[in-house]
Amino acid sequence: MLRSWIQWILRGVTLSLVGFLGYVLIQQMQLNHTAPVITVPVFETAGLEGFVYRQTDEGQVQWEVEAQKAESHESERHVLLRQVQVRLFDKEGQGQEMQLEAERGTINTATGDFELRNQEDLIAIELANGYTILTPHVHWVDAEQTISTDRPVTIHGPGVIITGIGLVAELKTETFGVLDDVHVQISS
Repeated sequence: MLRSWIQWILRGVTLSLVGFLGYVLIQQMQLNHTAPVITVPVFETAGLEGFVYRQTDEGQVQWEVEAQKAESHESERHVLLRQVQVRLFDKEGQGQEMQLEAERGTINTATGDFELRNQEDLIAIELANGYTILTPHVHWVDAEQTISTDRPVTIHGPGVIITGIGLVAELKTETFGVLDDVHVQISS
């Protein structure tokens, strides 16, 4: 009888060891099993053709930037533009108040500010009131509704030509000022 008890105890210990070894083996297999590698594409740069960006207020288009090509970096809020055309509209979003074209530009999609420049030719800013402003560089601040530059400018208007360095134009008040080295030529 003692022998029978010892056999049962040994069988129980053996089964317990087998169970324990099976558990350890399964755990080890799960730890060594490599999870499948999942790669998520990261787009650091996105290029677009035929880019259009509109700023609206109460459903009315205030201004529109159109570019043949645009390049955006995902981590930034700036879009680099090539062959750019900008149109600013009146308060009703119907009539075009201003139009200009540039070779290159940058738009900040968070603030609505943009900067335009030409390497060789001047940017012609055509205003609905008949004035044209020529300059190689333009900076638009959307919150203030101003256009400015620190570069040479020439303004052609009905009966007047104004030249100088630097310009600040406020669209809300429809005023502009040439900042330095101002020359005015009046013609009839």
